[in-house]
Amino acid sequence: MSNASATPRKARRAPVNLQALGIFGAAAVIFIIFGILSPNFLTLDNLRDVAVSACVNALIGIGLTFVIITGGIDLSVGSIASFVGIVSANMMVSGGVGAFPALAVGLVLGFLAGAVNGILITALKLPPFIATLGTMSIYQGLAYVVTNGTPVYNVPTDFVLLLNSYIGGVPIVVVVVIVVAILAWLLLRRTVFGQNVIATGGSEETAWLSGVRVTRVKILVYGISGALAALAGLVIVARISAAQSEAGSPYLLTAIAAAVIGGANLMGGEGRIAGTLVGALILGALTNGLVLLNVPSFYEQIVTGAVVLIAVAIDQGSKGWPMMRRGGRDKVEPAPVTSSVSAPAQDQGQDQGQVVR
Repeated sequence: MSNASATPRKARRAPVNLQALGIFGAAAVIFIIFGILSPNFLTLDNLRDVAVSACVNALIGIGLTFVIITGGIDLSVGSIASFVGIVSANMMVSGGVGAFPALAVGLVLGFLAGAVNGILITALKLPPFIATLGTMSIYQGLAYVVTNGTPVYNVPTDFVLLLNSYIGGVPIVVVVVIVVAILAWLLLRRTVFGQNVIATGGSEETAWLSGVRVTRVKILVYGISGALAALAGLVIVARISAAQSEAGSPYLLTAIAAAVIGGANLMGGEGRIAGTLVGALILGALTNGLVLLNVPSFYEQIVTGAVVLIAVAIDQGSKGWPMMRRGGRDKVEPAPVTSSVSAPAQDQGQDQGQVVR
């Protein structure tokens, strides 16, 4: 039995590995092309700029990767970034709060805002799209209410330097993103919680029958997304030395694009932290390269949309090609499921005349 179940597992993992190689290969090709077209693209200073420009999308995208793996979506991340940025900046400028307390309050506020999304989805059974669409508007409105829609200027220098200084020639914000990515990878791939996240996205019912607390998993996942969106909002504040009510809104679609380009499956059950980082770098490289080539900025949206479509098409193709080569035999191969948990639960429900969830 173990040999029979091992074969399908390997068959399903192969396309994922090919897709991962494809993502890194695409990034390399993009960097090479822009390096040929613009001599300044591959300079150390410009590559540093590309990395810094990718940080906001990377932070939000990592949080969205967790959400997307569970089969959800979070449309409120841009508004959370704006809201937290305004609140934290206002605390420092008007309230005299220090940089670290303002940073801590912002992260907690972002986590709570994200957790509210999870509660709406699990307690009220709202579709993630509808729930986060509503909170997107609410959080954006709160960002206006805090300062009556006026920007917050004169952010303290210590806060600006906290996220804009360098460590050994590397921007500290890049170091922060790398640390966050490593922690996120460990959380997703090396903890029980991470396995529960993947199980929830693969089959929520099966995960529930296996003892996974699906409600808690979803609330925590949306909380993580909110906290990382908040951190991204604080990075934006430090970058421009000010807070604006709509500063985070433009990053919603690009962060989703980074996760999708990185291999996150919008149907749930699949996503990679490293892939999201590469996706953010690809978008940063495209933006930077187009600027160096003096291409009008509005073409950036067209290019971003085209890249997302190509990434999704390649993703679907990588899943379909192996099946076509085998004549569709994998279509009838079920994923190995431990029957010791689910089968008794179903039998017990039938004996008692109940419908099992």
